[in-house]
Amino acid sequence: MWTLRRSLRHSTGVALPHRRALTAAAISQGKVPINNLYVTSTEVTKKTAPVLIGLAHVLEQKFTKVGYFRPIQPSPDSSMADHHVDVMKQQLELSKDVEELYGVTSSRAMEAMLTGKGDDVVEEILERYEQCRKGHDFMIIEGSQISKHESAMSWKINVDIAKAIGSPVLMVTDFGDTSAANDALIEEMVSRTVMGRDQAEDAGLNYLGTIANRVRASNVDSLRASLKRKMGDKDIPFLGFLPMDEIIASKRLNEVTHQLGATQLFGHSIANDAVVTSAVVAASALKDLFAHLKKYKDGAMIITSGDRSDLMLGLMVSRLPGVLPNISAIVLTNGNYPHSNTQEILKGVQALDKTALSLPIFSTPNDTFSTADGFAKVSTDILPSSKLKIDRSKQLFDEFVEKEMLIGELDEGMVVNRSPKQFQHFLFSKSRAVQRHIVLTEGEDIRVLQAADQILRQNLSKITILGDPDEILLNAKMANLDLSRANIVSPANSALLDKYVDYFYAKRKHKGVTKELARDYCKDETYFGTLMVELGDADGMVSGACHTTANTIRPALQLIKTAPNRPIVSSIFFMCLEDGVRIYGDCAVNTDPSAQDLAQIAVTSAESAEAFGLIPKVALLSYATGDSNSGPIIDKVREATKIAQELRPDLDIYGPIQYDAAVDESIAKTKLKAIPSGAKVGGQANVLIFPDLNTGNNTYKAVQQSTGCIAMGPMLQGLRKPVNDLSRGATVKDIVTTVAITAIQADQVILKREAETEAAA
Repeated sequence: MWTLRRSLRHSTGVALPHRRALTAAAISQGKVPINNLYVTSTEVTKKTAPVLIGLAHVLEQKFTKVGYFRPIQPSPDSSMADHHVDVMKQQLELSKDVEELYGVTSSRAMEAMLTGKGDDVVEEILERYEQCRKGHDFMIIEGSQISKHESAMSWKINVDIAKAIGSPVLMVTDFGDTSAANDALIEEMVSRTVMGRDQAEDAGLNYLGTIANRVRASNVDSLRASLKRKMGDKDIPFLGFLPMDEIIASKRLNEVTHQLGATQLFGHSIANDAVVTSAVVAASALKDLFAHLKKYKDGAMIITSGDRSDLMLGLMVSRLPGVLPNISAIVLTNGNYPHSNTQEILKGVQALDKTALSLPIFSTPNDTFSTADGFAKVSTDILPSSKLKIDRSKQLFDEFVEKEMLIGELDEGMVVNRSPKQFQHFLFSKSRAVQRHIVLTEGEDIRVLQAADQILRQNLSKITILGDPDEILLNAKMANLDLSRANIVSPANSALLDKYVDYFYAKRKHKGVTKELARDYCKDETYFGTLMVELGDADGMVSGACHTTANTIRPALQLIKTAPNRPIVSSIFFMCLEDGVRIYGDCAVNTDPSAQDLAQIAVTSAESAEAFGLIPKVALLSYATGDSNSGPIIDKVREATKIAQELRPDLDIYGPIQYDAAVDESIAKTKLKAIPSGAKVGGQANVLIFPDLNTGNNTYKAVQQSTGCIAMGPMLQGLRKPVNDLSRGATVKDIVTTVAITAIQADQVILKREAETEAAA
């Protein structure tokens, strides 16, 4: 191993540590910087994808560019084959090809070990690792899977690679096959943790800690408390556990069809994350099948031949009444396709975009027996498309793993720049913590229902959905969405309607609104949602997925109105750029703001930055910097800067300044060399205020298109209570993010009101 140690020393400048040279305590205290982590085990482990996904999720909150490398990739024909590389490539948004993310295949590694060429293959793995780690400030390294027949050899390979790379090791133990009462379970978990630690340290590895996976416990909270105490007594750095989870353990339609080699012919893709509970071979008449299906739970998958047009159409129509259990899919065997006339009907139904009628239909080249047998052998897995399982893995990691012990204390408080992933984590964590009540006005849109399902699963906020409850619940069932914790309200039939009508009439009768007209207005979902916010029945509203911006803003301006000392409503975008998150304003509302308006936009945008965990450094933009030029626009910006500085003298605000001088430190040093007052903003600005809508709207779109960055927004600001508008092309992710933003805004409004009430008392 001398050649390996010399090679690594020359390539990285780091001498390899000897046995027990680097303790977990030294690592947690930051005495030795850690830029990689080797995830491995001394025993047979299964289903470790949730650990890797959770680890990536947490590390991205600390490090800007997290990478992934797998020294040994299971060969495709191996019993240990999985989708870890594909999943991690997607989760970490890695640009490298899949082949660049691993060293060698397991068959090549085993052959090398058996023929005495282990050092050669480790050297090759090191070279590929060095290439893979370029451009990353932290690397997750997934060790070789331990198999029953090759456990000693697999462990030796992991030891050699981890030592050669010089990486601390995170041990994973699996308890999926262990069922025991809490006391016995605790003893086994402690025993196996100690055994793994000793084996790692005896091999000369730098042991960081252990995470137990798939733990079966009747009371996870009690187990966690007992484990913390037991591990603490033994001075063992046990980092937590992931409990056995029914969502992660379930068979999903995309996983089943992938393992069956089936191709989707018809149906909406949103159903592909649905649970498949059983397989039913359908060879009988349709009426007999209907009677038989009543014995099954939701999620049955029907296996039949391609000539059963009656069955396909009958099952599709049977979804509307909701009498039968929900069918997850139909799989046609022997590579068959439906009859051409049936295909025309199915295509026509799909074109209607009716979720309730959308039944996924697949075709597999296998015969009926092989397909049914294949379903019985399907192993649960996580694919890149398994969104629900991926989200659940992150949630469990957040809840049950001791993250601070794992990666050190995460930065707290405010920061000038957050990476996009850090900012999104902040949004979701903050939203989850404050638990505000947000109303979604467009329950007829499937994107809104999908977003509500994700929001409730991730516990981001309380949700009310407006629309026809029967239609919403039917569409949710057909799309396998869980809206059981949502409050679903039909404005026309709500017990709140009369109260809202009286309020609306009192507020708008001077505009010629009659009581009858007020009732018509209040039956409209957007007006009803706005009144919920105004009268305290909700904390904020999100709308616009299928309505115009004017339809969203008009009711808010009529009823909620602007906040005290904030005479105008404006908007900002959170631009998630590679080097950090910046705020752009106003890019959506005010066409040509006056100097006074521009100052208000600047100050309000700075306050929004503070609310979202940023230290605002505000640049009022123009085509000249400082006193280098003059003209109507420059003079307006100069006057706006003066007003804004008077309104908030405690903030770093400067203008006029050009965009390049605002964000690039080297340019700022040149252009602001003789302007000391701009030094705190120049090159560091994270709140950028444009002089008019033409400039702002075009700039944000140009930056978004040219860089590929995410633009979150527009977020409306200046209203007494938060209302936010969605783009009509909004994705489900956009809606979820906007709800989180709205919840944080609502919390700021409530906290400010409580502080003012307390001060007045």
